[in-house]
Amino acid sequence: MDANHEEFLYRLKREGIKLDLSVTEEFADLLGNPQNSFQSIHVAGTNGKGSISAYIYNILRQKYKTGLYTSPHLINFNERIVAGKEVIPDSYIENFLDNQRGRIEELSKINRNPTFFEVTTLMAFNYFRDTACRYASVEVGLGGRLDSTNIISPLISVIAQIGFEHADKLGGSLTAIAYEKGGIIKNGIPVVLSDNKPEVVKTIKSISQRRNSRLFTVDGDTRTMDLEMSIEGNSFTLETSVNTYKIKSSMIGQFQVRNIATAVLAVENSGIKVGKRNIEKGILETRWPARMEIIRKDPMVMVDSAHNPPAAVAITSTLRKITDRKPLVLVGMLSDKDPFSFLSELRKISENIVFTTPDEPLRSIDPDKLHRLYGNMFVNSRSIRDPYQAYDYCLGKGEFMLVTGSMYLVGLIKKIERSPVIPYAPD
Repeated sequence: MDANHEEFLYRLKREGIKLDLSVTEEFADLLGNPQNSFQSIHVAGTNGKGSISAYIYNILRQKYKTGLYTSPHLINFNERIVAGKEVIPDSYIENFLDNQRGRIEELSKINRNPTFFEVTTLMAFNYFRDTACRYASVEVGLGGRLDSTNIISPLISVIAQIGFEHADKLGGSLTAIAYEKGGIIKNGIPVVLSDNKPEVVKTIKSISQRRNSRLFTVDGDTRTMDLEMSIEGNSFTLETSVNTYKIKSSMIGQFQVRNIATAVLAVENSGIKVGKRNIEKGILETRWPARMEIIRKDPMVMVDSAHNPPAAVAITSTLRKITDRKPLVLVGMLSDKDPFSFLSELRKISENIVFTTPDEPLRSIDPDKLHRLYGNMFVNSRSIRDPYQAYDYCLGKGEFMLVTGSMYLVGLIKKIERSPVIPYAPD
């Protein structure tokens, strides 16, 4: 979109936000409630929700026109909204904002205007309606209970892995965070749970029982056999009560095995008729950029937008299984993250690290500060403030490189390499 529309969209905010869905619902009503024009699967969680959403989208689009709504984006805003195999065009975004600008500005006078995320969410739902999507895979932005996406009435809800993040908004315990994520569970609508931590299971089970929602769990309702992992991806047999699947995926990481099982359970129990072959083909065709993604072969560069300790654990556990090589780590982090816990995990697989600045300088931790506080956790460390220079320096070493710590850093590196950001295998 052009600079004027982008500026208008990104500056949308509301003072003294009341924590409920009333403004989203009011804006949706003004648009004719586009969320009611398609059926959906709703995905919440701390880690894995993007990948799971992408698997579901790719499975459903084998047979039906399907939308995908995720956030945030890596390079371009348009990535957030996909219908069929097309990202939302600039012209649609600009026309939508032009048509709604007057309404939004009038509502701002009484402090009832939708925010950036509320507008983006309704834009996605409106686009799905206008492009005649039959289904949509919808990822929660933050939390679940009070997230703007929670105005949908899904066929099934999905809770991915839950960890400590956004404690100021969601609470400081796993139980509190699980309660917020579990807020997407609707009365009588089934739910799939990926996580197996006792306090998470207890909380989600309690919510599902109160809402008369049948609960499916990856541990209790799937079985994985014959797992083979490599730098090229995963292959395994997945068994459910419905079918047995021969899974092949180019998505790297043992955590993706659980994500795939979660997506399959969700589709199987959504009531949508897809078929075994379409499920297997959809998984094979799924791509989720910046999740243990190889974007360059010589030297090998892997990017992963992990930015919290559970995601760092997923990286280290997977790399230990698929390679003996220790990566040179290029890392940048934002100020609301936990660098000590994150880097404590990365030091298990690397001796060499370079700290730099993500492409979000106002919210970034100064790389010199990171180097000063945490550099001694590694054998060799240095700070290079400019991310372009830092990347060039790391490339010059000719070593296996891991870029991580922030979506804003990973997105910049993918942009430098002109690495695709579409959620499916290119034709």
